[in-house]
Amino acid sequence: MKSDIIPFVQNILQDNYIPIHHITAASMDTGQFDMGLRSSILGIPASSLQLPKWLSSIEPGVIYFLKDIFLCNYILLYAPKEEEWILCGPILFDPLDEKHFQSLIRNLELPEEFHANLRFYYERLPFFPSRDLLKSIFVQLGNSIYGRDNFRIEYIDSNTLDLWHSNYKNYLRIPDEPFQNIRIIEARYEAENALMDAVSSCNEPLALEYAAKFRTFVLPQRLPDRVRDLKDYTITLNTLLRKSAEQAGVHPIHIDAYSNGMIPEIEAVASSDEIFYFHKKMVHGYCALIRRYNLQHYSGMIRKALTYINTDLCADLRLNVLAEQLNVNASYLSTLFKKEVGMTLTDYVNKSRVEHSQKLLLCTDLPIKSIAQQCGIPDIYYFTRLFKRITGTTPKVYRDEAIHETRSALRRIKLGETQN
Repeated sequence: MKSDIIPFVQNILQDNYIPIHHITAASMDTGQFDMGLRSSILGIPASSLQLPKWLSSIEPGVIYFLKDIFLCNYILLYAPKEEEWILCGPILFDPLDEKHFQSLIRNLELPEEFHANLRFYYERLPFFPSRDLLKSIFVQLGNSIYGRDNFRIEYIDSNTLDLWHSNYKNYLRIPDEPFQNIRIIEARYEAENALMDAVSSCNEPLALEYAAKFRTFVLPQRLPDRVRDLKDYTITLNTLLRKSAEQAGVHPIHIDAYSNGMIPEIEAVASSDEIFYFHKKMVHGYCALIRRYNLQHYSGMIRKALTYINTDLCADLRLNVLAEQLNVNASYLSTLFKKEVGMTLTDYVNKSRVEHSQKLLLCTDLPIKSIAQQCGIPDIYYFTRLFKRITGTTPKVYRDEAIHETRSALRRIKLGETQN
């Protein structure tokens, strides 16, 4: 059983798109520990990496803060109880501007063929502005694993992960080497398919995990403007997620409305960092869409009936009218609806209209009569009776109590701030 703090720290890091790896002696596959820099971009064989050798030699009770020759930062420690190494990184604590980038490629004598992919690599690296904050997180992790103050911190700023000499540089490949690209593209497509499966099954934590992996892929730059290029990739991702929602049984009318709304937001994104954070927002949004409109478990006819209802609550949604729209007998539709949904069609329509009115009462200042009309009930008196029958209170009281509770909460917050 893992310590509770280990998954807690992992969640904090993943929320900030900081990679964290759990490496055991039985699975010493460290080829992607650096988000593919050495294996995918530089084409360096795994047998040439020093990380496995270093892992086997590190001491328990030490938290290592390492900066490698590529200016990437890592944090490493061994968890004896779990019998695994915990490796955090790569991370940038300082933005890599053009001056430092040029200095780096000169020092390492990297051929020009690698420069474009390296620039994109550094754009994708997670940036964490506070080294001290991250250190304090790992100090708490050390306290939990080793006992308070029963460990030390060691800083390493060297070529521990690399033996960078002339022979080593001969391993560098030209980035368009076809067989390596095949493996890179296959990995990306596998991740895309896994993401689609996770979203269509509404497994949001798993979907977010796969979405975060997109930051690690070396995407070919098709346009001079890298941000424009990433926006186009994000539009493609939006299409994949749209198909996932369709597979989950969401009607195209809901998918289309949400998907089209994504495009202006994608176009408004201004940097590569914002784009990768936007991927997370897209996954959240599509999973919420599926939770709300998932009709996969209903028959085709009931799916259509529910879609008519959910699409326009102001339409004429009487049983006879919907039966005519669906070209089916009203009695048959009534029986089938009650069997699959668990309530009569009329009760479902009334419930949906009242739930929508509750949102409008809380989120707008519209008069109650206008809200009733927007929910498909033009008679204010009938709307009030229906609202009270379903919620136990009147629309006015419901709104007033919500306003009172909000004001009370604000007063408590202000009081707490004053006391502090």
